[in-house]
Amino acid sequence: MITAGTASARTRRISGVDAARGLALLGMMTVHVLPTISEPGHEATWAGLLFTGRPSALFALLAGVGLALLSGGAGRAHSKTQLSGDRKAIAVRALIVVLIGLLIAYLDSGVAIILVHYGLLFLLAIPFLRLGAVPLFALAGFWVAAAPVAYWWLHNDLRSSLTQFPDTWRLWHSPSLTDLADPGLLGMDLALTGYYPLLIWPAYLFAGMAIGRLQLQRTGTALKLAGTGLVLALISYGVHLWMLFQSEFISELAGRYGWSTAELRAELLAGTYQVPLVTENAWFLLATPHQGSTMDLIHTLGTSMLVLGVCLLIAEKLRWVLAPLIGAGAMPLTLYVAHLVVLHYWNGAQVPEFMTFLAQYSATQMITILILGALAAGLLRFLLRRRGPLEALTHAAGNAVARR
Repeated sequence: MITAGTASARTRRISGVDAARGLALLGMMTVHVLPTISEPGHEATWAGLLFTGRPSALFALLAGVGLALLSGGAGRAHSKTQLSGDRKAIAVRALIVVLIGLLIAYLDSGVAIILVHYGLLFLLAIPFLRLGAVPLFALAGFWVAAAPVAYWWLHNDLRSSLTQFPDTWRLWHSPSLTDLADPGLLGMDLALTGYYPLLIWPAYLFAGMAIGRLQLQRTGTALKLAGTGLVLALISYGVHLWMLFQSEFISELAGRYGWSTAELRAELLAGTYQVPLVTENAWFLLATPHQGSTMDLIHTLGTSMLVLGVCLLIAEKLRWVLAPLIGAGAMPLTLYVAHLVVLHYWNGAQVPEFMTFLAQYSATQMITILILGALAAGLLRFLLRRRGPLEALTHAAGNAVARR
């Protein structure tokens, strides 16, 4: 949720990037409100099939794009002096995002909040800001190949060596200030056992940073991104579907856990953490959302590149038509936090009397309100050309430390 903050020729806002970020934001809102598995539990819903896992991965990839644009954009990074200021600004913005995440976790939003993990990812990226596209793509490729292996090995090793792992070793909620009292548990959750493990997620960040070093305004770049993303997404999901419908893996796993094959397929399509897949050797070949497996990483990187490529192709040509989406994508932190506040009240938390009406809305009505509200705010931002409140805060604080 750190976006390019200056408007020079090399780092000006790119409409396609903002449009893609807007789509990611709306996708995350959708899956936070609508059910991902049907009531009987036998089928994944359309929201579960389309939006579980993919929007958050797109957000992470676009965070990397934003870091690359902020630190110089296409080609190579800023000069050494400029880069020093970039690092300070990014560090301050990242710490503010972490703090907001720790505070907003006290809301009863029912959402696995990603802000703390995002902020820490930005800090992890700082040593790599000088790299160009080729070494960053190589680093992303290495992470995709190695991180799932390390993740699988560590999980299974800890299951055999730690009592009641991961049940008593996972927070099972979004990290808050209270969790700082147990740094061991918090560190385990952030790095390995949480919803967005930092062992896995740098793959998205480095891929995004590499993409941000490309000439994103060129049609050829957008076409290559979209084409490569489509191929990666189709091949990886094809492997996933073969595992679910053609191999004997599903029937064996369903029998072991007492599920029907239909229930288990719905679970593995929408990904709700009911089955410990990471204990299986076949885990690497499953693109189940939020698993961090090899196929999951390849698939979500592919869908993220596809969405970004398509947005780069059409956003500038349809800039005024897509203005609400582009504007929403330019103020993701504000809108993300705002929708968590709304969900807090919608979920029945104690609210001021003038907010009690929210609890009366159905899930369909609520997601309609959230999407329309986000697009309206995006249109206002687009027309006024002003940052969102939280974006203005992080931008001002980062620039003050960097003395810009």
